[in-house]
Amino acid sequence: MPVMQGLEILKQKIIEVRRYMYLQKFGIKLYINNDGSFNSKDFIPVFHNWIQEKVVSNHLLIDVADYSHIPDGPGVMLISHEGHYSLDQESQKPGIMYMRIRDMEGNFKDRFIKVFSIAIEAANLLKKNKINQKIDFSTDSFRFIANDRRIAKNTSDNQKIYQKEVHIALEDMYPQSKWEYKDVSHANERLAFTVNFNTNINILEKN
Repeated sequence: MPVMQGLEILKQKIIEVRRYMYLQKFGIKLYINNDGSFNSKDFIPVFHNWIQEKVVSNHLLIDVADYSHIPDGPGVMLISHEGHYSLDQESQKPGIMYMRIRDMEGNFKDRFIKVFSIAIEAANLLKKNKINQKIDFSTDSFRFIANDRRIAKNTSDNQKIYQKEVHIALEDMYPQSKWEYKDVSHANERLAFTVNFNTNINILEKN
């Protein structure tokens, strides 16, 4: 291989590795333990109540959209200026997802912790709903989803990069815990993976 060609390949790899620092559009999904009784449509009034009472801090809540009829779709969505909340139904595994759409300050670890905390806040608010609907979240797993294919193309190398960066953030948040990565997304999908903790933990208590 000619030297110049080799240097160009190396340069592109360095650029690819550094891109993770600029990822702003990503989300966290917290899974619901579903016995078959969960229906995202039941929570449309809950999201409307969040808008009316402005229960979510630092967010301009705008509207509610119902996509629950779409298989593997976003379910019921709460649209906001900063990021979207959805009772996501992907892979028939319901959960609350917070997907950030606006830029945040700080490095990737700072941004991850912020998005993670917002998702946790949303899950706890859903549990305290005023419609007498019991909702049970998995307390030892979550899913990371990148939503910018330009910066976070779903490649094997990028999966390793983001798993490493998530690992760094989780070490600060849960220093006594261990975890593993599962359900890595396919190449034609958005970069995503699920984090399963191996220790007895309740991530909903972490804000």
